[in-house]
Amino acid sequence: MKKIIPFFLSLFILVLSSNAQMRVHLINVGQGCATLVEFPCAAILIDAGGETNSLFNSSDSLKDYLSNFFDRRNDLNHTLQCVYLTHPHKDHTLGVPVILQSPYVIKNVVTDGLEKGSGKAGQIKLHRAAQATESNADPANVIGLDAVTTSMIGNAGLTDGIIDAVNCSGTDPIITILWGASATNPGWSAADFNNENNHSLVIKIEYGASSFIITGDLEETALGNLLAKYNGTNLLDADVYLVGHHGSKNGTTQNLLKKITPQMALIGVGDPGRQVNWTAWAYGHPNKGKLDTLQTILTATRTPIHIKAGTGAKTFVNYIVSKAIYATGWDGNIVLEADAAGNWHKVEETLVPALVNINTASLTELETLPGIGTTKAQAIIDFRTSHGNFTTIDDLDKVPGIGPATMKLLRPYVKI
Repeated sequence: MKKIIPFFLSLFILVLSSNAQMRVHLINVGQGCATLVEFPCAAILIDAGGETNSLFNSSDSLKDYLSNFFDRRNDLNHTLQCVYLTHPHKDHTLGVPVILQSPYVIKNVVTDGLEKGSGKAGQIKLHRAAQATESNADPANVIGLDAVTTSMIGNAGLTDGIIDAVNCSGTDPIITILWGASATNPGWSAADFNNENNHSLVIKIEYGASSFIITGDLEETALGNLLAKYNGTNLLDADVYLVGHHGSKNGTTQNLLKKITPQMALIGVGDPGRQVNWTAWAYGHPNKGKLDTLQTILTATRTPIHIKAGTGAKTFVNYIVSKAIYATGWDGNIVLEADAAGNWHKVEETLVPALVNINTASLTELETLPGIGTTKAQAIIDFRTSHGNFTTIDDLDKVPGIGPATMKLLRPYVKI
Protein backbone atom coordinates (compact mmCIF):
# COMPACT_ATOMS: atom_id res chain seq x y z
CA MET A 1 0.00 0.00 0.00
CA LYS A 2 1.30 3.45 -0.92
CA LYS A 3 2.58 5.50 1.97
CA ILE A 4 0.42 8.60 2.42
CA ILE A 5 2.00 11.75 3.86
CA PRO A 6 -0.40 13.24 6.46
CA PHE A 7 -1.74 16.57 5.31
CA PHE A 8 -0.48 18.52 8.31
CA LEU A 9 3.08 17.59 7.28
CA SER A 10 2.39 19.18 3.89
CA LEU A 11 1.53 22.60 5.32
CA PHE A 12 4.25 24.18 3.26
CA ILE A 13 3.75 22.31 0.01
CA LEU A 14 2.70 25.13 -2.29
CA VAL A 15 5.53 27.19 -3.72
CA LEU A 16 3.63 29.45 -6.08
CA SER A 17 4.94 31.56 -8.90
CA SER A 18 4.58 35.33 -8.75
CA ASN A 19 2.28 35.40 -11.79
CA ALA A 20 -0.23 32.89 -10.38
CA GLN A 21 -3.81 33.66 -11.40
CA MET A 22 -6.05 30.61 -11.22
CA ARG A 23 -5.30 27.39 -9.35
CA VAL A 24 -7.22 24.13 -9.62
CA HIS A 25 -6.83 22.04 -6.46
CA LEU A 26 -7.91 18.42 -6.86
CA ILE A 27 -8.17 17.36 -3.24
CA ASN A 28 -7.30 13.78 -2.34
CA VAL A 29 -10.62 12.48 -1.02
CA GLY A 30 -9.91 8.95 -2.19
CA GLN A 31 -12.48 7.35 -4.48
CA GLY A 32 -14.48 10.50 -5.19
CA CYS A 33 -14.13 14.14 -6.14
CA ALA A 34 -13.64 17.51 -4.48
CA THR A 35 -12.17 20.30 -6.60
CA LEU A 36 -11.32 23.71 -5.17
CA VAL A 37 -10.78 26.43 -7.76
CA GLU A 38 -8.86 29.44 -6.50
CA PHE A 39 -8.97 32.88 -8.11
CA PRO A 40 -7.23 36.10 -7.05
CA CYS A 41 -10.49 37.34 -5.49
CA ALA A 42 -12.45 34.21 -4.55
CA ALA A 43 -12.67 30.43 -4.24
CA ILE A 44 -15.31 27.96 -5.39
CA LEU A 45 -15.78 24.27 -4.57
CA ILE A 46 -17.01 21.67 -7.05
CA ASP A 47 -18.16 18.50 -5.28
CA ALA A 48 -17.36 17.50 -1.73
CA GLY A 49 -17.42 13.74 -1.74
CA GLY A 50 -15.05 10.92 -1.20
CA GLU A 51 -14.23 7.56 0.22
CA THR A 52 -14.70 6.69 3.87
CA ASN A 53 -13.81 3.31 5.34
CA SER A 54 -11.56 1.82 7.99
CA LEU A 55 -8.48 2.86 5.99
CA PHE A 56 -9.37 6.38 4.81
CA ASN A 57 -11.66 9.25 5.83
CA SER A 58 -12.41 11.69 3.03
CA SER A 59 -14.23 14.20 5.24
CA ASP A 60 -11.15 14.55 7.43
CA SER A 61 -9.01 15.07 4.32
CA LEU A 62 -11.39 17.71 2.96
CA LYS A 63 -11.56 19.50 6.30
CA ASP A 64 -7.77 19.57 6.67
CA TYR A 65 -7.22 20.80 3.12
CA LEU A 66 -9.76 23.61 3.36
CA SER A 67 -8.44 24.66 6.75
CA ASN A 68 -4.89 24.96 5.47
CA PHE A 69 -6.04 26.66 2.27
CA PHE A 70 -7.96 29.37 4.09
CA ASP A 71 -5.09 29.85 6.55
CA ARG A 72 -3.02 30.86 3.53
CA ARG A 73 -5.83 32.77 1.81
CA ASN A 74 -7.07 34.52 4.93
CA ASP A 75 -8.17 37.43 2.72
CA LEU A 76 -11.07 35.20 1.58
CA ASN A 77 -12.50 34.97 5.12
CA HIS A 78 -13.38 31.26 4.83
CA THR A 79 -15.87 32.12 2.07
CA LEU A 80 -16.81 29.81 -0.79
CA GLN A 81 -18.32 32.05 -3.44
CA CYS A 82 -20.19 29.07 -4.87
CA VAL A 83 -20.51 25.35 -4.14
CA TYR A 84 -21.46 23.10 -7.06
CA LEU A 85 -22.53 19.48 -6.63
CA THR A 86 -22.42 17.67 -9.96
CA HIS A 87 -24.88 14.98 -8.85
CA PRO A 88 -26.17 13.36 -5.64
CA HIS A 89 -23.87 10.38 -5.24
CA LYS A 90 -22.01 9.89 -1.99
CA ASP A 91 -18.57 10.10 -3.57
CA HIS A 92 -19.45 13.66 -4.61
CA THR A 93 -21.51 14.86 -1.59
CA LEU A 94 -20.31 13.03 1.53
CA GLY A 95 -18.31 16.00 2.83
CA VAL A 96 -21.10 18.58 2.63
CA PRO A 97 -21.44 18.68 6.45
CA VAL A 98 -17.81 19.87 6.61
CA ILE A 99 -18.54 23.03 4.60
CA LEU A 100 -21.83 23.71 6.39
CA GLN A 101 -19.98 24.09 9.68
CA SER A 102 -18.36 27.22 11.06
CA PRO A 103 -16.17 29.00 10.01
CA TYR A 104 -17.20 28.45 6.39
CA VAL A 105 -19.51 30.85 4.56
CA ILE A 106 -21.30 29.72 1.40
CA LYS A 107 -22.61 32.46 -0.89
CA ASN A 108 -24.21 30.41 -3.69
CA VAL A 109 -25.17 26.81 -4.47
CA VAL A 110 -25.61 25.12 -7.86
CA THR A 111 -26.84 21.53 -8.23
CA ASP A 112 -28.84 19.41 -10.67
CA GLY A 113 -31.78 19.72 -8.24
CA LEU A 114 -32.24 15.98 -7.70
CA GLU A 115 -32.91 14.70 -4.20
CA LYS A 116 -32.40 10.99 -4.73
CA GLY A 117 -29.30 8.83 -5.00
CA SER A 118 -26.67 7.46 -2.64
CA GLY A 119 -25.50 10.97 -1.81
CA LYS A 120 -28.91 12.59 -1.53
CA ALA A 121 -28.33 13.43 2.15
CA GLY A 122 -25.51 15.83 1.32
CA GLN A 123 -27.36 17.43 -1.59
CA ILE A 124 -30.53 17.83 0.48
CA LYS A 125 -28.55 19.41 3.34
CA LEU A 126 -27.11 21.97 0.93
CA HIS A 127 -30.53 22.69 -0.59
CA ARG A 128 -32.08 23.15 2.86
CA ALA A 129 -29.25 25.43 3.96
CA ALA A 130 -30.00 27.71 1.01
CA GLN A 131 -33.76 27.53 1.57
CA ALA A 132 -33.34 28.45 5.23
CA THR A 133 -31.92 31.84 4.22
CA GLU A 134 -34.82 32.79 1.91
CA SER A 135 -36.51 34.97 4.53
CA ASN A 136 -33.37 36.87 5.56
CA ALA A 137 -33.96 40.60 5.25
CA ASP A 138 -30.41 41.33 4.21
CA PRO A 139 -29.76 40.02 0.67
CA ALA A 140 -26.09 39.56 1.61
CA ASN A 141 -27.19 36.77 3.96
CA VAL A 142 -29.27 34.90 1.39
CA ILE A 143 -27.60 31.89 -0.26
CA GLY A 144 -28.33 31.91 -3.98
CA LEU A 145 -29.54 28.58 -5.36
CA ASP A 146 -29.76 27.29 -8.92
CA ALA A 147 -31.14 23.80 -9.70
CA VAL A 148 -30.13 23.26 -13.32
CA THR A 149 -32.01 21.13 -15.83
CA THR A 150 -30.73 20.63 -19.35
CA SER A 151 -33.91 22.20 -20.74
CA MET A 152 -32.78 25.51 -19.18
CA ILE A 153 -29.49 25.41 -21.08
CA GLY A 154 -29.28 27.01 -24.49
CA ASN A 155 -26.79 26.29 -27.25
CA ALA A 156 -24.32 28.68 -25.61
CA GLY A 157 -24.59 27.06 -22.18
CA LEU A 158 -26.12 28.61 -19.06
CA THR A 159 -24.69 31.26 -16.77
CA ASP A 160 -26.08 33.85 -14.36
CA GLY A 161 -25.07 35.68 -11.21
CA ILE A 162 -25.28 32.50 -9.12
CA ILE A 163 -23.50 30.13 -11.50
CA ASP A 164 -20.82 32.77 -12.19
CA ALA A 165 -20.62 34.61 -8.89
CA VAL A 166 -16.88 35.33 -9.20
CA ASN A 167 -15.90 38.78 -10.42
CA CYS A 168 -12.17 39.50 -10.24
CA SER A 169 -10.68 42.75 -11.46
CA GLY A 170 -8.17 42.38 -14.28
CA THR A 171 -9.38 39.00 -15.51
CA ASP A 172 -12.96 38.05 -14.75
CA PRO A 173 -13.57 34.27 -14.86
CA ILE A 174 -16.43 32.91 -16.95
CA ILE A 175 -18.25 29.94 -15.40
CA THR A 176 -20.81 28.13 -17.55
CA ILE A 177 -23.04 25.09 -17.04
CA LEU A 178 -23.26 22.92 -20.16
CA TRP A 179 -25.40 20.02 -18.86
CA GLY A 180 -27.80 19.32 -16.01
CA ALA A 181 -30.66 17.05 -15.04
CA SER A 182 -33.03 15.87 -17.76
CA ALA A 183 -36.57 16.53 -16.54
CA THR A 184 -38.01 14.34 -19.31
CA ASN A 185 -36.49 11.24 -20.86
CA PRO A 186 -34.60 12.24 -24.02
CA GLY A 187 -35.03 8.76 -25.50
CA TRP A 188 -32.72 6.83 -23.20
CA SER A 189 -33.41 3.40 -21.73
CA ALA A 190 -35.14 3.39 -18.34
CA ALA A 191 -31.86 2.28 -16.73
CA ASP A 192 -29.92 5.18 -18.27
CA PHE A 193 -32.61 7.72 -17.37
CA ASN A 194 -32.78 6.52 -13.75
CA ASN A 195 -28.98 6.67 -13.42
CA GLU A 196 -28.08 9.85 -11.51
CA ASN A 197 -24.67 9.90 -13.24
CA ASN A 198 -26.34 10.89 -16.52
CA HIS A 199 -27.84 13.99 -14.89
CA SER A 200 -24.46 15.36 -13.77
CA LEU A 201 -23.66 19.02 -14.18
CA VAL A 202 -21.01 19.76 -16.80
CA ILE A 203 -19.06 22.85 -15.75
CA LYS A 204 -16.63 24.88 -17.80
CA ILE A 205 -14.40 27.57 -16.30
CA GLU A 206 -12.51 30.07 -18.43
CA TYR A 207 -9.87 32.39 -17.03
CA GLY A 208 -8.69 34.52 -19.91
CA ALA A 209 -7.22 32.05 -22.40
CA SER A 210 -7.06 29.23 -19.80
CA SER A 211 -9.93 26.75 -19.53
CA PHE A 212 -10.99 23.79 -17.40
CA ILE A 213 -13.91 21.39 -17.81
CA ILE A 214 -15.65 18.92 -15.48
CA THR A 215 -18.16 16.36 -16.77
CA GLY A 216 -19.11 14.83 -13.42
CA ASP A 217 -19.97 11.17 -13.83
CA LEU A 218 -21.77 11.43 -17.17
CA GLU A 219 -21.77 8.06 -18.93
CA GLU A 220 -21.67 7.24 -22.64
CA THR A 221 -25.39 7.69 -23.30
CA ALA A 222 -25.51 11.22 -21.90
CA LEU A 223 -22.11 12.07 -23.36
CA GLY A 224 -23.54 11.34 -26.81
CA ASN A 225 -26.31 13.87 -26.19
CA LEU A 226 -23.81 16.38 -24.82
CA LEU A 227 -21.71 16.11 -27.98
CA ALA A 228 -24.78 16.45 -30.19
CA LYS A 229 -25.95 19.53 -28.31
CA TYR A 230 -22.70 21.38 -28.89
CA ASN A 231 -21.89 20.00 -32.32
CA GLY A 232 -20.33 22.71 -34.47
CA THR A 233 -19.22 24.81 -31.46
CA ASN A 234 -16.04 24.94 -29.41
CA LEU A 235 -17.85 25.14 -26.07
CA LEU A 236 -16.44 21.79 -24.92
CA ASP A 237 -12.86 22.74 -25.81
CA ALA A 238 -10.65 23.06 -22.72
CA ASP A 239 -7.00 22.93 -21.70
CA VAL A 240 -7.55 20.69 -18.67
CA TYR A 241 -10.12 17.91 -18.32
CA LEU A 242 -11.25 16.38 -15.04
CA VAL A 243 -11.70 12.84 -16.32
CA GLY A 244 -15.29 11.68 -16.10
CA HIS A 245 -16.47 9.08 -13.60
CA HIS A 246 -13.06 8.63 -11.95
CA GLY A 247 -11.48 7.17 -15.07
CA SER A 248 -14.09 4.44 -15.52
CA LYS A 249 -14.51 2.68 -18.86
CA ASN A 250 -17.90 4.37 -19.42
CA GLY A 251 -17.06 7.94 -18.37
CA THR A 252 -14.91 9.15 -21.28
CA THR A 253 -15.14 8.59 -25.01
CA GLN A 254 -12.67 9.26 -27.78
CA ASN A 255 -15.18 11.57 -29.47
CA LEU A 256 -15.46 13.61 -26.27
CA LEU A 257 -11.69 13.94 -26.02
CA LYS A 258 -11.51 15.03 -29.65
CA LYS A 259 -13.91 17.88 -28.80
CA ILE A 260 -12.15 18.86 -25.58
CA THR A 261 -8.60 18.60 -27.07
CA PRO A 262 -7.06 18.69 -23.57
CA GLN A 263 -3.41 19.33 -22.81
CA MET A 264 -3.62 17.83 -19.32
CA ALA A 265 -6.00 15.60 -17.37
CA LEU A 266 -6.91 15.12 -13.73
CA ILE A 267 -8.51 12.05 -12.15
CA GLY A 268 -10.23 11.98 -8.78
CA VAL A 269 -9.67 8.36 -7.79
CA GLY A 270 -8.68 6.31 -4.78
CA ASP A 271 -5.56 4.31 -4.05
CA PRO A 272 -6.08 0.73 -5.36
CA GLY A 273 -4.06 -0.50 -2.40
CA ARG A 274 -7.15 -0.08 -0.21
CA GLN A 275 -8.77 -3.42 -0.96
CA VAL A 276 -12.22 -2.95 0.54
CA ASN A 277 -15.65 -2.22 -0.98
CA TRP A 278 -16.55 1.08 -2.70
CA THR A 279 -12.94 1.86 -3.60
CA ALA A 280 -10.83 2.24 -6.73
CA TRP A 281 -9.76 -1.38 -6.21
CA ALA A 282 -13.37 -2.58 -6.13
CA TYR A 283 -14.26 -0.74 -9.34
CA GLY A 284 -11.02 -1.18 -11.26
CA HIS A 285 -10.42 2.58 -11.57
CA PRO A 286 -8.85 4.13 -13.52
CA ASN A 287 -9.45 1.93 -16.53
CA LYS A 288 -6.37 1.00 -18.58
CA GLY A 289 -8.17 1.48 -21.89
CA LYS A 290 -9.14 5.03 -20.95
CA LEU A 291 -5.59 5.79 -19.86
CA ASP A 292 -4.40 4.52 -23.25
CA THR A 293 -6.83 6.88 -25.01
CA LEU A 294 -5.82 9.83 -22.84
CA GLN A 295 -2.13 9.22 -23.52
CA THR A 296 -2.85 9.24 -27.24
CA ILE A 297 -4.68 12.58 -27.18
CA LEU A 298 -3.06 14.66 -24.42
CA THR A 299 -0.34 17.03 -25.60
CA ALA A 300 1.52 17.78 -22.35
CA THR A 301 3.87 15.31 -20.67
CA ARG A 302 5.01 14.50 -17.15
CA THR A 303 7.90 12.64 -15.57
CA PRO A 304 6.93 8.99 -16.18
CA ILE A 305 5.34 7.26 -13.22
CA HIS A 306 4.59 3.56 -12.64
CA ILE A 307 1.02 3.00 -11.47
CA LYS A 308 -1.67 0.32 -11.33
CA ALA A 309 -4.32 0.48 -14.07
CA GLY A 310 -7.61 -1.37 -13.87
CA THR A 311 -8.62 -4.02 -16.39
CA GLY A 312 -11.75 -4.98 -14.47
CA ALA A 313 -13.19 -4.96 -10.97
CA LYS A 314 -10.40 -5.80 -8.49
CA THR A 315 -8.03 -6.51 -11.38
CA PHE A 316 -5.00 -4.33 -12.14
CA VAL A 317 -1.86 -4.38 -14.24
CA ASN A 318 1.37 -2.42 -14.07
CA TYR A 319 1.24 0.69 -16.22
CA ILE A 320 3.46 3.69 -17.07
CA VAL A 321 1.95 7.16 -17.36
CA SER A 322 4.11 9.57 -19.36
CA LYS A 323 1.51 12.11 -20.53
CA ALA A 324 0.23 14.82 -18.18
CA ILE A 325 -2.32 12.70 -16.31
CA TYR A 326 -2.38 13.50 -12.60
CA ALA A 327 -4.51 11.41 -10.26
CA THR A 328 -5.13 11.61 -6.53
CA GLY A 329 -4.71 7.83 -6.33
CA TRP A 330 -1.02 8.12 -7.14
CA ASP A 331 -0.18 11.83 -6.82
CA GLY A 332 -2.14 12.75 -3.68
CA ASN A 333 -3.39 16.35 -3.57
CA ILE A 334 -2.80 18.04 -6.92
CA VAL A 335 -2.54 21.75 -7.76
CA LEU A 336 -2.47 23.03 -11.32
CA GLU A 337 -1.81 26.70 -11.93
CA ALA A 338 -2.78 28.82 -14.94
CA ASP A 339 -2.40 32.41 -16.03
CA ALA A 340 -4.74 34.41 -18.23
CA ALA A 341 -2.52 33.78 -21.26
CA GLY A 342 -3.32 30.06 -21.29
CA ASN A 343 -0.14 28.75 -19.66
CA TRP A 344 -0.60 25.80 -17.27
CA HIS A 345 1.80 23.93 -15.02
CA LYS A 346 1.66 21.62 -12.04
CA VAL A 347 2.71 23.14 -8.75
CA GLU A 348 5.39 20.85 -7.39
CA GLU A 349 5.25 19.74 -3.79
CA THR A 350 7.89 20.24 -1.17
CA LEU A 351 7.73 19.45 2.53
CA VAL A 352 9.58 22.60 3.53
CA PRO A 353 9.56 26.11 2.05
CA ALA A 354 12.55 27.60 0.29
CA LEU A 355 14.80 29.90 2.34
CA VAL A 356 13.28 33.34 1.80
CA ASN A 357 15.10 36.69 1.90
CA ILE A 358 12.66 38.93 3.77
CA ASN A 359 14.21 42.08 2.26
CA THR A 360 13.61 41.06 -1.37
CA ALA A 361 10.82 38.46 -1.31
CA SER A 362 7.65 39.04 -3.28
CA LEU A 363 4.18 38.73 -1.78
CA THR A 364 3.80 35.22 -3.19
CA GLU A 365 7.18 34.08 -1.84
CA LEU A 366 6.31 35.40 1.62
CA GLU A 367 2.93 33.62 1.48
CA THR A 368 4.71 30.26 1.31
CA LEU A 369 6.20 30.77 4.78
CA PRO A 370 4.57 28.93 7.70
CA GLY A 371 1.94 30.91 9.57
CA ILE A 372 2.01 33.90 7.23
CA GLY A 373 -0.65 33.95 4.52
CA THR A 374 -1.63 36.94 2.42
CA THR A 375 -2.40 39.48 5.17
CA LYS A 376 0.84 39.04 7.10
CA ALA A 377 2.86 38.79 3.88
CA GLN A 378 1.48 42.19 2.83
CA ALA A 379 2.20 43.56 6.31
CA ILE A 380 5.85 42.53 5.94
CA ILE A 381 6.08 44.31 2.59
CA ASP A 382 4.34 47.43 3.97
CA PHE A 383 6.69 47.52 6.98
CA ARG A 384 9.71 47.06 4.71
CA THR A 385 8.52 49.86 2.43
CA SER A 386 7.94 52.34 5.24
CA HIS A 387 10.90 51.46 7.50
CA GLY A 388 13.54 50.23 5.05
CA ASN A 389 15.18 46.82 4.91
CA PHE A 390 15.21 44.57 7.94
CA THR A 391 18.61 44.55 9.64
CA THR A 392 17.98 41.39 11.67
CA ILE A 393 15.48 38.55 11.51
CA ASP A 394 14.26 39.60 14.96
CA ASP A 395 12.96 42.83 13.41
CA LEU A 396 10.07 40.78 11.98
CA ASP A 397 8.62 40.88 15.48
CA LYS A 398 7.90 44.59 14.88
CA VAL A 399 5.54 43.81 12.00
CA PRO A 400 1.85 44.07 13.00
CA GLY A 401 0.37 40.61 13.43
CA ILE A 402 3.68 38.81 13.95
CA GLY A 403 4.44 37.70 17.49
CA PRO A 404 6.57 35.13 19.34
CA ALA A 405 4.67 32.06 18.06
CA THR A 406 4.91 33.15 14.43
CA MET A 407 8.58 33.99 14.89
CA LYS A 408 9.27 30.43 16.03
CA LEU A 409 7.63 29.08 12.88
CA LEU A 410 9.41 31.56 10.60
CA ARG A 411 12.94 31.62 11.91
CA PRO A 412 14.31 28.48 10.21
CA TYR A 413 13.07 29.58 6.77
CA VAL A 414 14.02 33.26 6.48
CA LYS A 415 17.21 35.19 5.88
CA ILE A 416 18.31 38.79 5.26
